[in-house]
Amino acid sequence: MKYLLLTFLVFCQINLIAQPTKPIDYGLKAFSITDNKLGLINFYVDTTGITQKAPLFIDINGSGGLPLCFYIKGKDFGATANTFTTDILENTKAKYHYVILDKPGTPFCDTITTNQTAKEYNLPEVLKDYKFSDEYTKRLSLQWRVEATKKVVSYLIRNKYWNKTKIVAYGYSEGGQVVPTLAVEDKRITHIAAVVGSGLNQFYDGIIGWRIKAAKGEITHQQAQDSINVGLKNIAAVYKYPTATDKQIGGHSYQRWASFCSVVPFEQLRKLTIPIYMVAATADTSSPIYGLDYVPLEFIRLGKTNLTYDPCIGCNHYLASTDNNQQASPNYLQKILDWVDRN
Repeated sequence: MKYLLLTFLVFCQINLIAQPTKPIDYGLKAFSITDNKLGLINFYVDTTGITQKAPLFIDINGSGGLPLCFYIKGKDFGATANTFTTDILENTKAKYHYVILDKPGTPFCDTITTNQTAKEYNLPEVLKDYKFSDEYTKRLSLQWRVEATKKVVSYLIRNKYWNKTKIVAYGYSEGGQVVPTLAVEDKRITHIAAVVGSGLNQFYDGIIGWRIKAAKGEITHQQAQDSINVGLKNIAAVYKYPTATDKQIGGHSYQRWASFCSVVPFEQLRKLTIPIYMVAATADTSSPIYGLDYVPLEFIRLGKTNLTYDPCIGCNHYLASTDNNQQASPNYLQKILDWVDRN
């Protein structure tokens, strides 16, 4: 569960009610929209100044059908973990209406029981067998995430939450692949920030990965080619059955892969004239920088000046240093918020 961020952890004998497991515990108000095509869309808005109009900050998180909150019930402890970054909420709620959506068919919070003790507690180990809901698998696609977000924006505008200034779409990891298409399709978006997303077809990352292993001498060039050939065969199957939800590779349905890998992020980004901020991480093995580096190159060729490209040097997928696992300096969230203020 590489996209999971653990933001709160308590080891003590506290019952479930005492733990932050409800939206209101995070200062969020729950909303829902029922759509004939998309099904149930659950979303949350921070309660700070909720009666006042404000710009919108939409947090589009990473991949997987995980709830935004987990309660972990162990042998001698209780803990909560979040799959959204509460720092974003805390740093935006004073100026914006912070907005985040559930994935389809996914509750805000779920409970997992483990036989681990507080001393043994290992969050990735606890979550590795968590099963995504059937509804998530049935519905999740690039199109679902884009269309659901557009519905939420329309709801907030219609119900007078927006002050007619800025609508910022901030996407992390898979969310960084969502925001280019969202901005192309929804002209109300005024700024996008794509953090460790993709620049090219996501399948290309795997191909390049094999080539790099061969170039580094970790495998032979023939082994790399053999692996690429197998990968291309699997990719062909995905494109042949683009709506299949009963077939999977890499932990995701064919439908998920086909939808995200039929739209190249760069091709969407080049259509935009609004300000774009892209963060890449030079040591990221989940969203390798090689495809992302292509974006500023092409923007220069095209004479486009609306891109801010900001690589995090020596950083992994979480923008932490690979040397000491400490968060990168400067604070990229604050850099993005300052950039929005200036543009």
